[in-house]
Amino acid sequence: MNKLHQLRTIIASLDETLVNAFCGRSRFRMNLDLYNEPKRTLSISETATLFGATATIAGRVRILRPLYVNTLLPHLCAPGTDEDRRKGIAADANCMNALVQRLNLSVHVAALKREEIPEPLRAPLMMRDPVALEEAITNHAVEAEVIARILDMSRGQHACAPDVPERIAHLYAGWIIPLSRKIQVHDLLASHHR
Repeated sequence: MNKLHQLRTIIASLDETLVNAFCGRSRFRMNLDLYNEPKRTLSISETATLFGATATIAGRVRILRPLYVNTLLPHLCAPGTDEDRRKGIAADANCMNALVQRLNLSVHVAALKREEIPEPLRAPLMMRDPVALEEAITNHAVEAEVIARILDMSRGQHACAPDVPERIAHLYAGWIIPLSRKIQVHDLLASHHR
């Protein structure tokens, strides 16, 4: 669990990178005409399964891109198009890289839990029950701390408009944290099956 605590410290630093990227991106409009993404975004579970099954950063970026374009950007940015689109494109690249790095650590968290499977995870793993396993790995107190930290980080950003911290916290609560959990579940079940 000491290793898990150290990993949470690393996650906190990656959260700071992601929050900075989101704050920077929020200064630009959505510019959705730049992206040719299918309108149907995969569910969080489908995204987590594909993310966990893909070993490369480029592959994981490709998997997260529809979620980013169709779901995260509309919550983060005002609609419309900027005159200079290059800044938005660069900000999108920063966001995608930070998001993939942050979610990659979910795989590492699962690996640490596999090294010495905590008691609450044993029964759900044996039954191969993803719902019970997700409940067992969910730590509401830690997640509340993450949301509070995200709000503090984004409120400290001069580039963020007043309503952006709450929008970023909403993205974490509704998408990033649940996706992180489901990536852990996928990885734990996949490795336990081997």
